[in-house]
Amino acid sequence: MRARGFTLIELMIALVIVSLLLVLAGPQYAKWMADNQIINGADSVANGLRTAMAEAVKQNASIEFVITPASGWVVQPAGGGTAIQTAGFNEGADRVTVTVTPNGLNTVTFSPFGQVAAANADGSAPFTQVDVASSLSDTRALRVLIGGGRTGIKICDPAWPATDPKGCPAVAAGGT
Repeated sequence: MRARGFTLIELMIALVIVSLLLVLAGPQYAKWMADNQIINGADSVANGLRTAMAEAVKQNASIEFVITPASGWVVQPAGGGTAIQTAGFNEGADRVTVTVTPNGLNTVTFSPFGQVAAANADGSAPFTQVDVASSLSDTRALRVLIGGGRTGIKICDPAWPATDPKGCPAVAAGGT
């Protein structure tokens, strides 16, 4: 009568094969996770901007989108007030770097017509783009552009040529 089950050698071979697969797949998995975090961060910013634009039209009032690159963003009435919507980058994008351009600005105000206002309630200029990247090499950074007219709010890939629909336009800024 033969015993059922695995021999120790068969078990060790299976463990070696699984270990090799994990070692080979680990870096690709980390890259995949980083790319997904970048996408989540860019989507979060773009959705917040679209919410602010829609609320400005809906409420027939100036609404601002305020971003804090280290933590998240808030949509609120211009000049402050009760938050309409908030989101944190810890919700699916906690390992990304968020950079606002021009540096030092953090607010975009939308007019009651849904257009980017020339100045915010505090007199500062609105920011024009947000870059979302990862510190992991070989990941795909994304950019969120804030413009007026037909460009609106766009997520694009700076690595693609400007002529490609996935690429970022050469001139990107509110209203140009």
